[in-house]
Amino acid sequence: MPWGRRRDPEGLFKSGPQEGLINRKIFMQQAAGDKDFEAKMAQFAEKERLDLQKKREARKVPEVMEDLVEYFLDTEAPEMEFEIARCRPMVTPDFFAYLDKRIGLERFSTVPDEERLAELETLRDYLKAAVEAVDTAAASLAAPQERLKKLLEAKDKKAVLLEMAAANEIDRSMIDLLDQNIEGATAAKQEQAAEFMRKVKQAALRYLV
Repeated sequence: MPWGRRRDPEGLFKSGPQEGLINRKIFMQQAAGDKDFEAKMAQFAEKERLDLQKKREARKVPEVMEDLVEYFLDTEAPEMEFEIARCRPMVTPDFFAYLDKRIGLERFSTVPDEERLAELETLRDYLKAAVEAVDTAAASLAAPQERLKKLLEAKDKKAVLLEMAAANEIDRSMIDLLDQNIEGATAAKQEQAAEFMRKVKQAALRYLV
C-alpha cells in the first residue's frame, strides 16, 4: 500500500501537495533567511561604526608640531584621510616648514637614518597632496551649500532657479546636497520639510546642467 494511503486511511489527501505551495514555502523560508542575514549585517555594520568612532575619539590630536608628525606616522593607512581632515587647521605652512627642517636635519646628520628619512619625506609628500584634496573638496561643497541656502530662503524660488539656471549654477553637486537634506529630514521624521525639498529638487532638475 502506498505511504500516503497508509497514513491517510480516510482518503483526505488523495492528491499530492501542490508544487506552487511548496515553492511558496521555500521562497518564504529563503526570504526570512535573507531578512535575518540583512539584520545581522546591519548589526555588524553598526558595531563596526561604533567601534571605529570610539577608536577615533580615543586618539587625542596633539597640539605640538613634533607630536603631530609622530601622530601622522602612527596613523593606520585607512585612517589617514580622516585624520588629515580632522587635523587640517594644524597642517599649516609653518607645519610644513617644521617638517622640512626635520627632514633636513635627518638628511645631513652624521649618521642618517635612511628609513626615518624616507618616512618623513613620504609623509610630507602625502600630506601636501592630501591637504590640497581636502581644500578642493571643501571648496566644491561650499559653493553648492551657498546656492542651496540662497534658493531655500528665497521668497520667489522660481525666479532664483531661473537666475541660477542662466548662470549654470544648478549642477549635480547641488542636487546631491538636496538629496542629503531630504534623507536627513526623512530620518528625523520631518516629513513636511522633506516634501518641501523634494518639490524644490524636482523643480531644480529641469535646469540641471
